[in-house]
Amino acid sequence: MDLHGFDQVANDYDYFLPVFYGNSNDFEAFHFSLADEYGKDGILDIACGTGALAIPLARAGHDITAFDLSALMIEEMKKKLQKENLQVELFVANMIDFNIKRQFSLAIIARTGFMYLLTAKEQRQTLLNIREHLTDGGVLTFNTFQPHPIEQAAHMNVSIDEYHLRAEYINHEGKKERISKSATYDYITQVMNGSWKFETLDSYGNVSDTRVCTQTTRHTYRQEMEYLFDLCGYEILDVYNNYVCDTAKDNFIWVVRKRNMEKPE
Repeated sequence: MDLHGFDQVANDYDYFLPVFYGNSNDFEAFHFSLADEYGKDGILDIACGTGALAIPLARAGHDITAFDLSALMIEEMKKKLQKENLQVELFVANMIDFNIKRQFSLAIIARTGFMYLLTAKEQRQTLLNIREHLTDGGVLTFNTFQPHPIEQAAHMNVSIDEYHLRAEYINHEGKKERISKSATYDYITQVMNGSWKFETLDSYGNVSDTRVCTQTTRHTYRQEMEYLFDLCGYEILDVYNNYVCDTAKDNFIWVVRKRNMEKPE
């Protein structure tokens, strides 16, 4: 697992995030509900980015500790916390092997952060590591989606340089940017190798700057995740299709609980 180019877009992350995810009300309401039910002994926000979830939770009075692999993302979050005089314990770390001397009753990997773990070994190490940082009966939630064979096949015979426009937005400097994506799929490793191209436009609509950022994710099937949870000492409480808690189909928002058992060897 690496930075996946997020350092290059840290300044603009808050600006283009709404373009891809739209209204955040359902996202926040879902996690606020979990925080109220399970967060009494502290909440750990893993891969927190610039604080899209940690800051609203802190604002509501929850005890939040948060970390991200990108130091620049953490710096952006610190600026926002200072503006609101909010207290969140922050640090830079990898979810695979972070180590702090505390346990939490709720851990959150917002949206698809877990999918940046590119091997089953990394996934297992991460789940075991998070488990060590959960109190007895502590809860973990994160999002994956069911791989789609037709989409996978479409990405197996394309060039990594074949970009398709995904969105336009106004960046932190008030300039228009186009975001395009390219992706190729390896069915052996179940890895989607992607690149995001950010093109800054001048006042005449001409490209004045270009940044290309990698975004590589692993497609994990539902049965794989269920086996990993069992292997790593979790029980599934709920699994939803979206943040309004519809029945899971092709998207999986997992809510799992730490089982009382010895750490698997």
